[in-house]
Amino acid sequence: MKKENVLVVEAHSDDSVISVAGFLEKFRAKYNYHFLLLAASDVKMHHAGTVTRAQRIAEYETYVKYFEGRWHSDSQVPLDADGELDQVPFRTLVQIIEFTINRVRPSLLICQGPSFHQDHRAVHEATMAATRPTSRFFPKGMYLMENPTYVHSLGPQTDFKPDTYVQLTERELKLKLNCFRTCFPSQIRKGDNYLSEEGIRSWARYRGIEARCQYAEALQTYIRAI
Repeated sequence: MKKENVLVVEAHSDDSVISVAGFLEKFRAKYNYHFLLLAASDVKMHHAGTVTRAQRIAEYETYVKYFEGRWHSDSQVPLDADGELDQVPFRTLVQIIEFTINRVRPSLLICQGPSFHQDHRAVHEATMAATRPTSRFFPKGMYLMENPTYVHSLGPQTDFKPDTYVQLTERELKLKLNCFRTCFPSQIRKGDNYLSEEGIRSWARYRGIEARCQYAEALQTYIRAI
Protein backbone atom coordinates (compact mmCIF):
# COMPACT_ATOMS: atom_id res chain seq x y z
CA MET A 1 0.00 0.00 0.00
CA LYS A 2 1.32 3.43 -0.96
CA LYS A 3 2.09 5.62 2.01
CA GLU A 4 0.15 8.85 2.46
CA ASN A 5 1.84 12.16 3.27
CA VAL A 6 1.58 13.81 6.67
CA LEU A 7 2.72 17.41 7.11
CA VAL A 8 3.60 18.67 10.60
CA VAL A 9 3.63 22.47 10.90
CA GLU A 10 5.18 23.83 14.09
CA ALA A 11 6.60 27.01 15.55
CA HIS A 12 9.45 25.51 17.60
CA SER A 13 11.70 22.52 17.10
CA ASP A 14 10.37 20.49 20.04
CA ASP A 15 6.64 21.23 19.75
CA SER A 16 5.59 18.13 17.84
CA VAL A 17 7.79 15.69 19.73
CA ILE A 18 5.99 16.72 22.93
CA SER A 19 2.60 16.53 21.28
CA VAL A 20 2.60 13.73 18.70
CA ALA A 21 5.85 11.72 18.76
CA GLY A 22 3.75 8.74 19.84
CA PHE A 23 1.54 9.16 16.78
CA LEU A 24 4.59 9.47 14.53
CA GLU A 25 6.11 6.33 16.05
CA LYS A 26 2.88 4.34 15.89
CA PHE A 27 2.10 5.05 12.23
CA ARG A 28 5.54 4.90 10.59
CA ALA A 29 4.34 2.17 8.23
CA LYS A 30 1.32 4.17 7.05
CA TYR A 31 2.69 7.65 6.41
CA ASN A 32 5.57 9.58 4.89
CA TYR A 33 6.44 12.38 7.33
CA HIS A 34 7.09 15.97 6.23
CA PHE A 35 8.06 18.75 8.64
CA LEU A 36 7.84 22.54 8.49
CA LEU A 37 9.60 24.44 11.29
CA LEU A 38 8.84 28.17 11.36
CA ALA A 39 11.30 29.57 13.93
CA ALA A 40 14.77 28.92 15.34
CA SER A 41 16.91 31.45 17.21
CA ASP A 42 19.45 31.75 19.99
CA VAL A 43 17.35 31.40 23.15
CA LYS A 44 18.29 31.77 26.80
CA MET A 45 16.73 28.85 28.67
CA HIS A 46 16.12 28.82 32.42
CA HIS A 47 17.44 25.27 32.75
CA ALA A 48 20.23 25.13 30.14
CA GLY A 49 21.60 28.63 29.58
CA THR A 50 21.82 29.87 26.00
CA VAL A 51 20.81 27.38 23.32
CA THR A 52 21.98 28.56 19.92
CA ARG A 53 20.09 28.63 16.64
CA ALA A 54 22.65 26.23 15.19
CA GLN A 55 22.09 23.82 18.08
CA ARG A 56 18.32 23.88 17.69
CA ILE A 57 18.61 23.32 13.94
CA ALA A 58 20.99 20.40 14.49
CA GLU A 59 18.59 18.85 17.00
CA TYR A 60 15.71 19.22 14.55
CA GLU A 61 17.72 17.56 11.78
CA THR A 62 18.29 14.61 14.12
CA TYR A 63 14.55 14.51 14.86
CA VAL A 64 13.50 14.49 11.20
CA LYS A 65 16.05 11.76 10.41
CA TYR A 66 14.78 9.75 13.38
CA PHE A 67 11.40 9.50 11.66
CA GLU A 68 12.92 9.15 8.17
CA GLY A 69 11.10 12.32 7.21
CA ARG A 70 11.70 15.33 5.01
CA TRP A 71 12.35 18.78 6.43
CA HIS A 72 11.11 21.59 4.20
CA SER A 73 13.61 24.37 4.87
CA ASP A 74 15.55 26.91 2.83
CA SER A 75 17.72 29.99 3.32
CA GLN A 76 14.75 31.83 4.87
CA VAL A 77 13.00 29.11 6.84
CA PRO A 78 13.19 28.56 9.76
CA LEU A 79 12.89 32.27 10.48
CA ASP A 80 15.30 33.73 13.03
CA ALA A 81 12.31 34.88 15.06
CA ASP A 82 11.81 32.55 18.02
CA GLY A 83 9.49 34.39 20.38
CA GLU A 84 8.85 37.03 17.70
CA LEU A 85 6.70 35.31 15.07
CA ASP A 86 3.92 37.75 15.92
CA GLN A 87 6.23 40.46 14.52
CA VAL A 88 6.63 38.67 11.17
CA PRO A 89 4.12 39.86 8.54
CA PHE A 90 1.14 37.52 8.68
CA ARG A 91 1.18 37.30 4.90
CA THR A 92 4.73 35.90 5.03
CA LEU A 93 3.78 33.10 7.44
CA VAL A 94 0.73 32.20 5.36
CA GLN A 95 2.76 32.10 2.14
CA ILE A 96 5.43 29.85 3.67
CA ILE A 97 2.84 27.38 4.95
CA GLU A 98 0.76 27.56 1.77
CA PHE A 99 3.81 26.89 -0.42
CA THR A 100 4.76 23.83 1.63
CA ILE A 101 1.22 22.44 1.60
CA ASN A 102 1.07 22.76 -2.17
CA ARG A 103 4.45 21.03 -2.50
CA VAL A 104 3.68 18.14 -0.12
CA ARG A 105 -0.06 17.76 -0.84
CA PRO A 106 -0.61 15.99 2.48
CA SER A 107 -3.61 13.81 3.15
CA LEU A 108 -3.22 14.78 6.81
CA LEU A 109 -1.92 18.02 8.33
CA ILE A 110 -1.02 18.37 12.01
CA CYS A 111 -0.48 21.88 13.35
CA GLN A 112 -0.41 24.06 16.45
CA GLY A 113 -3.58 24.52 18.45
CA PRO A 114 -4.80 27.66 20.22
CA SER A 115 -2.29 28.96 22.74
CA PHE A 116 -1.30 31.95 24.82
CA HIS A 117 2.22 31.67 23.36
CA GLN A 118 2.50 34.28 20.64
CA ASP A 119 4.48 32.02 18.28
CA HIS A 120 2.00 29.16 18.57
CA ARG A 121 -0.91 31.52 18.01
CA ALA A 122 0.71 33.06 14.93
CA VAL A 123 1.41 29.65 13.37
CA HIS A 124 -2.08 28.37 14.22
CA GLU A 125 -3.80 31.35 12.62
CA ALA A 126 -1.50 31.33 9.58
CA THR A 127 -2.18 27.63 9.01
CA MET A 128 -5.93 28.26 9.14
CA ALA A 129 -5.48 31.03 6.56
CA ALA A 130 -3.30 28.82 4.35
CA THR A 131 -6.06 26.20 4.28
CA ARG A 132 -8.94 28.59 3.63
CA PRO A 133 -11.77 27.36 1.37
CA THR A 134 -10.21 28.98 -1.72
CA SER A 135 -6.76 27.47 -1.18
CA ARG A 136 -5.17 25.53 -4.06
CA PHE A 137 -4.92 22.33 -2.04
CA PHE A 138 -6.79 21.25 1.07
CA PRO A 139 -5.86 18.19 3.17
CA LYS A 140 -8.60 15.65 3.79
CA GLY A 141 -7.81 15.77 7.48
CA MET A 142 -6.42 18.40 9.83
CA TYR A 143 -5.67 17.94 13.52
CA LEU A 144 -4.62 20.45 16.15
CA MET A 145 -1.91 19.05 18.40
CA GLU A 146 -1.77 19.59 22.13
CA ASN A 147 1.12 21.19 23.96
CA PRO A 148 0.42 20.82 27.69
CA THR A 149 2.71 23.71 28.60
CA TYR A 150 0.67 26.21 26.59
CA VAL A 151 -2.96 25.13 26.45
CA HIS A 152 -4.05 24.63 30.03
CA SER A 153 -4.91 28.06 31.31
CA LEU A 154 -8.01 30.17 31.65
CA GLY A 155 -9.43 31.94 28.62
CA PRO A 156 -10.91 31.07 25.22
CA GLN A 157 -7.56 31.54 23.45
CA THR A 158 -6.40 28.23 24.95
CA ASP A 159 -9.66 26.31 24.63
CA PHE A 160 -8.44 22.87 23.55
CA LYS A 161 -11.17 20.21 23.34
CA PRO A 162 -9.71 16.87 22.28
CA ASP A 163 -11.92 14.54 20.26
CA THR A 164 -9.31 12.10 18.94
CA TYR A 165 -6.89 10.04 21.00
CA VAL A 166 -3.79 8.13 19.91
CA GLN A 167 -3.61 5.11 22.21
CA LEU A 168 -0.08 4.31 23.36
CA THR A 169 1.34 1.22 25.01
CA GLU A 170 4.15 1.31 27.57
CA ARG A 171 6.58 0.43 24.79
CA GLU A 172 5.30 3.22 22.52
CA LEU A 173 5.51 5.77 25.32
CA LYS A 174 9.09 4.69 26.07
CA LEU A 175 9.94 5.17 22.38
CA LYS A 176 8.46 8.68 22.55
CA LEU A 177 10.48 9.55 25.64
CA ASN A 178 13.62 8.11 24.08
CA CYS A 179 13.02 10.23 20.97
CA PHE A 180 12.74 13.39 23.08
CA ARG A 181 15.81 12.49 25.12
CA THR A 182 17.89 11.59 22.07
CA CYS A 183 16.84 14.35 19.66
CA PHE A 184 16.33 17.32 22.00
CA PRO A 185 18.81 17.13 24.89
CA SER A 186 18.73 20.94 25.24
CA GLN A 187 14.98 20.99 25.84
CA ILE A 188 14.15 18.15 28.21
CA ARG A 189 13.79 19.17 31.87
CA LYS A 190 14.28 17.34 35.15
CA GLY A 191 11.93 16.65 38.03
CA ASP A 192 8.21 17.20 37.73
CA ASN A 193 8.35 19.88 35.00
CA TYR A 194 5.87 19.56 32.12
CA LEU A 195 8.85 18.92 29.83
CA SER A 196 10.51 16.29 31.99
CA GLU A 197 10.11 12.59 31.29
CA GLU A 198 7.98 12.35 34.42
CA GLY A 199 5.78 15.23 33.25
CA ILE A 200 5.28 13.80 29.76
CA ARG A 201 4.49 10.36 31.19
CA SER A 202 1.97 11.85 33.64
CA TRP A 203 0.21 13.76 30.90
CA ALA A 204 0.08 10.66 28.68
CA ARG A 205 -1.48 8.75 31.57
CA TYR A 206 -4.07 11.50 32.10
CA ARG A 207 -5.10 11.41 28.44
CA GLY A 208 -5.02 7.62 28.60
CA ILE A 209 -7.60 7.64 31.39
CA GLU A 210 -9.85 9.75 29.17
CA ALA A 211 -9.32 7.36 26.25
CA ARG A 212 -9.81 4.21 28.41
CA CYS A 213 -6.30 2.95 27.78
CA GLN A 214 -2.89 3.01 29.44
CA TYR A 215 -1.46 6.12 27.76
CA ALA A 216 -2.58 8.47 24.99
CA GLU A 217 -1.93 11.66 23.05
CA ALA A 218 -4.80 14.06 22.43
CA LEU A 219 -5.73 15.78 19.17
CA GLN A 220 -8.55 18.10 18.18
CA THR A 221 -10.14 17.72 14.76
CA TYR A 222 -10.21 20.85 12.66
CA ILE A 223 -11.68 19.11 9.62
CA ARG A 224 -12.02 15.58 8.32
CA ALA A 225 -13.45 14.49 4.98
CA ILE A 226 -14.34 10.81 4.57
